[in-house]
Formats: sequence, structure tokens, C-alpha cells
Amino acid sequence: MTLLCGDEFFISKDATVTIEPRVPQAAFPEHYHDFWEIVLVEKGSGIHVFNDQPYVLNSGTVCFIRADDHHLFENVDDLIMTNVLYRSPHGFRFLTDISRFLPTQNLPDSQVNWQISHAGMQQAKRFIQTLSDLTKDTSPEGIAASEGQFLQLLIMLRHGCFQTKGEGDREQRLRDLLRWLQHNFCNDVDWLVLAEQFSLPLRTLHRQLKQQTGMTPQRYLNRLRLLEARKRLQQSDKTITEIAHACGFSDSNHFSTQFRREFSHSPKMLRNGEH
Repeated sequence: MTLLCGDEFFISKDATVTIEPRVPQAAFPEHYHDFWEIVLVEKGSGIHVFNDQPYVLNSGTVCFIRADDHHLFENVDDLIMTNVLYRSPHGFRFLTDISRFLPTQNLPDSQVNWQISHAGMQQAKRFIQTLSDLTKDTSPEGIAASEGQFLQLLIMLRHGCFQTKGEGDREQRLRDLLRWLQHNFCNDVDWLVLAEQFSLPLRTLHRQLKQQTGMTPQRYLNRLRLLEARKRLQQSDKTITEIAHACGFSDSNHFSTQFRREFSHSPKMLRNGEH
């Protein structure tokens, strides 16, 4: 597994924050680093395998990566994102400690992978552009300014993720739907019922979900199911048919076809180590 070292990215030994745009982000094999990182996805889609747990990336996803985490990117499709790198929560020169503003290891996965609105992403991009300019100044004043801007970005991201929205906010309801799908994708899904449950017109649900994820609702649902199936194939001894049914596929042949289309190899090949 590859180790990425901060000295390859930070402008100087004294610098504590830097910006690494990925336009686009290509598939990248499993790695870890000696620095911490915040990943903000502006557009496109892909799979982020984070500590062996796969997550679907889409517009507005914010991921928090610690120095001891290992992760990779795969199945990327026009994935545009920005990495905000920093030494560690305790590695700043002028900030005392930012740990209280970061997800902690005992929180649910949804708190390590945040989701912000389109407006929140636009605001974050403005913060990041200012931060990028500030990180070019390696004087103590420049480093202090970049750390202050980084803290403002972090506070803005927390506010964008956790603020309470009004019931009439369709974008919030769509994010609630995406969160529901993350935890219920193995169940039978009736899109009309979900549209009513989350107070979204069916056509609006389809349009906005495709805008958010880059996929049709059914393809997005299938990707969630296939990722879970791949994990179970790797980590359990259950048969391929049992796993297909447990992950929401009623027909194992259809499951195998979808699996090969998504990962370029069959479930049997994965089991036999032929991928």
C-alpha cells in the first residue's frame, strides 16, 4: 500500500495547510498518508473505499480522512473534487486544536462523510480559493492567515451539514432521501412510495437525484447494492445466490450481469481471486 508524504505536497516545512485540486480525479489505488485531509466533491460520481467500507461519491459529498485511514477511488466518472490537506488537528502553528470541529471515530459513518447543499458547495469553493491564495505566503503572517481561513472553512462545512432546514426545502428532502437509501438499499424500493414519503414529486425526485449523483435513481440504487454485495463476497462464506438475495436482487443471474457491468469481473471471479 502506498504512503503519500506531506513533504511532497506542502509548500514548506512550516506550512500547515495546502490545496490539491483534482480536475478530474482518476481512479487511484489504495493508499494512506502522514497528513489529514478533507475531500470535497463538486461534481461527477465514483466509489470511495474508505477503511474497506465502500461509499458512493456524488456532488456535495465531504469526506474526512485521518492519517491512519486507508482509502482508494474507483469507478470514477467525471469526478471533480478538491483535497484540503493539513498536518494534523494538533499540528497547526497558530490554532490550538480543531478536534472539536472534526468527526470523531465513534460517530456513525454519516458523520465522517458529510453532505452539503449546492449553495454550500459554492460557498466552500470561495473559501477554498481564498485559502489557496493564502497558502502561497510562507511568512508567519501568511501561515496564520491560512490557518484562520481553514478554520472558517471547517466551521462553514459543519454549519452546512448540520443546520436545520425548513420542511419546504426540496434539496434537504433529497439529502434525507439519499441518507435513507444508504441505510435501506437492500429492501424493496418503490420510488413512488419514496416520493410520497419525502414529499417530492416523482419527476422531481428522478431529476434531482440524477443531478446530484450523475445516475438514474435505479442505477444509483443498484450501485449501493452491488457495493454491499462485493463486500459480503469478500468477507463472508455465503453463496453468491444468498448474497444476491440479501442485497436486494431477486434473480442471481441478473445480479451477476449487473456485477460484471459494474466491476468488469463476475462474482465467481472475485470469489476465486481472478479479478
